[in-house]
Amino acid sequence: MKKYLYILALLPLLAVSCKWDDPDKLFPEEYYKVFYIKDSGAREVAMNTAQETVVQSMLVVKAGARPEMSAECRLEVMSIEDAARQWGFSEDEIGIIPEASYKIPESVLLTEDSPNVNFEVELYPNKMAAILRLNPDKTWILPLKLVSDSGSINKDNCCVLLNCSVVSPLVGWKDDKTQPVTIDYRTLDYPVELEITRTEINRSDFTGTLEALGEEVVEEYNASHGTTYPLLPSESYSLGNLSFSAGELIGSVQLNLSRTGLTSDLEYLLPVRIKTVSDDLFELSDKVKYFIISNPKYAYAEVDPASWKIAFSNSEDRDSRYWAWNMFNRNPDSNFASYWNVAYQTRIGTDVDDFRYPDEGTYPGHCTYTSGRLANTEIEVPYPCCDGVRKYDNVVVVIDFGEPVSIHSVGLSKMAGNLGNLDLKGAEFYTEDQFTLETAAQYKDVDVTAYRAAIANYSTANAGNTWRLFLEWNDIPKGTTSEGLATVWNTTPDQYMNTAAAKGRYLKIHPTASYRAAINGIEICDLYIRKLITIDGEPVQ
Repeated sequence: MKKYLYILALLPLLAVSCKWDDPDKLFPEEYYKVFYIKDSGAREVAMNTAQETVVQSMLVVKAGARPEMSAECRLEVMSIEDAARQWGFSEDEIGIIPEASYKIPESVLLTEDSPNVNFEVELYPNKMAAILRLNPDKTWILPLKLVSDSGSINKDNCCVLLNCSVVSPLVGWKDDKTQPVTIDYRTLDYPVELEITRTEINRSDFTGTLEALGEEVVEEYNASHGTTYPLLPSESYSLGNLSFSAGELIGSVQLNLSRTGLTSDLEYLLPVRIKTVSDDLFELSDKVKYFIISNPKYAYAEVDPASWKIAFSNSEDRDSRYWAWNMFNRNPDSNFASYWNVAYQTRIGTDVDDFRYPDEGTYPGHCTYTSGRLANTEIEVPYPCCDGVRKYDNVVVVIDFGEPVSIHSVGLSKMAGNLGNLDLKGAEFYTEDQFTLETAAQYKDVDVTAYRAAIANYSTANAGNTWRLFLEWNDIPKGTTSEGLATVWNTTPDQYMNTAAAKGRYLKIHPTASYRAAINGIEICDLYIRKLITIDGEPVQ
């Protein structure tokens, strides 16, 4: 290289006496054809045994003073002594991968028209895996050098070191976190997903087995988690075979559970690990998957509110943001709220019919008041409702589920960022199979007693109905202005569970307490209902 630089430095002087198109007189012969590897150096090559072939490309370029001249070049494997010296290893810490685990291209002739070549070195992970596993402490390499019998080699860019590592694809749990599982009925076939990692492809159809672990593992779990789970009895479960399909990285296994030998409302622990697979290509995760198995006496499911309707509400604001049906629209920015203005509440008397009669005669519709404080005011009428000027303990909302529901529990939430949304403190919940509502207009100027009775009935919705009280909730949390109140639940008491009291098509909500009783405000952001589906695993009729 120094000689080459020296010659270049002399070029201005030589130009006086030499022709520029005569490189034979300018450069020594060793500079006519010079080969180098464009991206020489060390490379980390991570492979897995699911890959049949891994290709490493090396671009070789022919340069030099005589580009029109052809020359051949090839790659050769360096000796372990040369590799150690070149890359700074000690000879006993490295090993060259077996000859059967790679393939190097044959020599190539480079010409003026094709001055470079892309050598593709093939590596076969499966064929090198065994020796790598037997000698895990060695660094396994394929050291390559560029060689030419008819050209020169750039000594600074002539070597590539392939630092090889091989792992097997790993079969493990797709989610290895502790998994709660509830047996609602007598039996449950519970699917569990497994996953192949450390590879991008699975070429095999294969199966495998799981293994349930015993008391010692359960004791260790309880000690580290502060729990007291008993081991799930062997007669209450069976483990299916895991299976994977070629081309898929996700497999499955079935955990078959039953209530046989279990005590209702007691939780059990089942620790499981992967035991075998039918293809030696794969390694197995040693992580234990823990299943917490519960079998409640009363099993439930949340009722979809899509078919719910408001059958009657006696306290409707004129702002739709606060209508009763907001209780089941699942919009956290709206809620049901009664009028909170005390002055309005004094306007309701024994002779004031504030029911909103739709002008259209059907719901939804509109109504226009002709006298009083609402004179000449048009109000929307979404469903049977009153103008909403009652005290909180006279507020009534009736919901039609569309079908009979055996109520397991009631859930309530309160909206964030609204002080008035936090007032509801207590409420009663009733059911009915049928619902009727008698309005007062038909008795006006006809029967004063019946007229006043119908108006009074707006505050209870009792006339013509037999409401069954099944839940008194006296300590509904208030929540905070900034966060509202996340959904809280209250369960139907045992004496009413699966009885006529907690079963019906209609639900009546009657507030009984307010955190701001002086202004009579109450509200609900969202109402949730869970229905009873089984008792000790047997379906509810």
